[in-house]
Amino acid sequence: MARAKKLLLLGVDAALPDYVKRFAKQGSLPNIARLMQGGFTTRVIPTFPPLTAAAWCAIVTGAGPGTCGIPSLMVRLPGEALDSWQTSFDKRLLLAETLWESENAVGRRVALVNWPVTWPMNLAEEHGIQIAASLNPPFRYFYMPLWDVAGSSVFSTEKLPCDQVPGRAVQVAPATARGWENLPQSALPPLEFAIDVPPVYAMGPRYQVALTAGATGGYDTATIAPAKDAAAAVAVLSPGGWSGWIEEDFTDKDGKPRRGRFRLHLAALAPDAKGLRLYASAVNTAEAYTLPPSVTPEVEAMAGPYIEVDDPWSFMDGWVELPTYMDQLRQLADWWAGATKYALGRADIDSVYAWVGTVDHLQHVMYGALDPTSPHYDPERLEYWTDVLRQGYAQVDDAVGRILEDVDLDETLVVLVSDHGFSALASSPYMKKFLKEAGLLAYEIDPATGEMVVDWSRTKCFPLEPCHAHLFVNLRGRDPHGSVDPADYEKVQNEIIDALLAWRDPETGERVVEVALPRQLASQFGVYERKGFERVGDVLFAIRRRYMNCPFVYRAAIQYRDGTERIVESPEMFEPAVLGRHFTGVHTALPHEPDMHCLLVAHGPGVAPGERDIPANIIDIAPTLAAILGVPAPRDCEGNAMSGAMAPGSEG
Repeated sequence: MARAKKLLLLGVDAALPDYVKRFAKQGSLPNIARLMQGGFTTRVIPTFPPLTAAAWCAIVTGAGPGTCGIPSLMVRLPGEALDSWQTSFDKRLLLAETLWESENAVGRRVALVNWPVTWPMNLAEEHGIQIAASLNPPFRYFYMPLWDVAGSSVFSTEKLPCDQVPGRAVQVAPATARGWENLPQSALPPLEFAIDVPPVYAMGPRYQVALTAGATGGYDTATIAPAKDAAAAVAVLSPGGWSGWIEEDFTDKDGKPRRGRFRLHLAALAPDAKGLRLYASAVNTAEAYTLPPSVTPEVEAMAGPYIEVDDPWSFMDGWVELPTYMDQLRQLADWWAGATKYALGRADIDSVYAWVGTVDHLQHVMYGALDPTSPHYDPERLEYWTDVLRQGYAQVDDAVGRILEDVDLDETLVVLVSDHGFSALASSPYMKKFLKEAGLLAYEIDPATGEMVVDWSRTKCFPLEPCHAHLFVNLRGRDPHGSVDPADYEKVQNEIIDALLAWRDPETGERVVEVALPRQLASQFGVYERKGFERVGDVLFAIRRRYMNCPFVYRAAIQYRDGTERIVESPEMFEPAVLGRHFTGVHTALPHEPDMHCLLVAHGPGVAPGERDIPANIIDIAPTLAAILGVPAPRDCEGNAMSGAMAPGSEG
């Protein structure tokens, strides 16, 4: 049998097996359906925990977290303080060889398109090209852009929420405009205010904004200019309108000069100038984001400007409407298609690894509306939310169709893979507060700053941020502030486990934690004692479906009748999730639960058509692809090639 000459690995973050099959059967995903027909399809059990970086590392290395050294969303290195962490998307932390590195070793050249855990970019030019690299999704808890200069912002006449980086929602008070030149005729006195883009996190330009009224008599136009001269405007917007890309000089949070670009969107403007919402997108990089740098303009000629990440918080904080957020997702899928097509069009590339995260981010926003066990579920709204999800999947499918236009399916192994599943989120327990009440973590909250001040001398353990799956014992002689005698190590492990399993939701009476194990039994989670095992917690735990721990502690104000107040630690132990305001979909449960399963679809030479009736293991993907391609499996691979996926004669 002819062996595949090329590999196209399409990483679709959080593509759910059941919804892919359902939407494909209904005709909404014709291009993915084409790959499934005549291809090999299986559900896949992800890593423990089923989180993005750990899972994508397992997919391309064939090794689990104990070998890769990527145990969760964050990584704490041995010897660091227990409250220290580094992002797991840092390639320098990955200890296992990847499939593309195995390909490079036998002379194959690759293209990495926005692939996770490939930053900082270091792919040698003789091994291929690299187009950007994805980092963390837009979590509420952490903002760590790789390429963006700053996040989005909004300027509004009303006070709006701002649930990620504080200070991005700026309240403005338009006043009578003075000193403007070249403004259009206005049926009402022009109004003005000034904006800084961005208002926080980095330093950028200041713009003057004028509001004018047309013939209808109400305010209906916003003119944005660097000075009070409409002839030099960077944008003239009507309600619902968008500017083109505005490119400017910025100074980032570290004082480094940057070149960036953004767009402005007049999300709302009432005729009386109230209800104004002027949205500024994230400031995306206008600099090189490829290796070699000369590739950047070639990519942009096909794909347009690089947008690092979408902005779900702009929708959940009420800055923009859902259709605007859906259009952001479409733009990212379009860029993914264009950048992947660029890579496929290069004759010097044998394998293309291309990742897109839009489906994952959409499901974080609205998945709770789809789950009948969720408090967000409304059967009368199920069709609406299902159609929203279908749109998100269809955007990716449309991109897949454009990508496949440039693929010879007779000589290319095409693989579509996802990394984890999803379940509904009902509430977020405050784990650190729970540990404090259990006598395992000692801290106070600074009433002035809200910062948590840990008393390490009375602290027995601390969670690996952001409190998803690992707890470290504060061990004397190992950890910088160790308080637990090594002779009491196992005793404290058991104390932690007993406390976790006794934790109950007061509303339902249910356990919050499904299972907790000492690190000595981590292999039960597929976390083996290999070269990355030092980064694994002393206690591993899986939170139950419907929960995701909140890593923060908060202040609360007790307000007295005379208007004075006293700041105390918030008494709340669980923060309820609200559909349209918070994430209502998460992926932190046990990986063997069907909701957590991910997807593998393979099509092309060497692939045996069919659908596997039991789930595969995520660490089996890399050795299977290596076998079909005829390249060595990655050096640290723990998985096994799936014989059922390979046509007779294609192995080896």
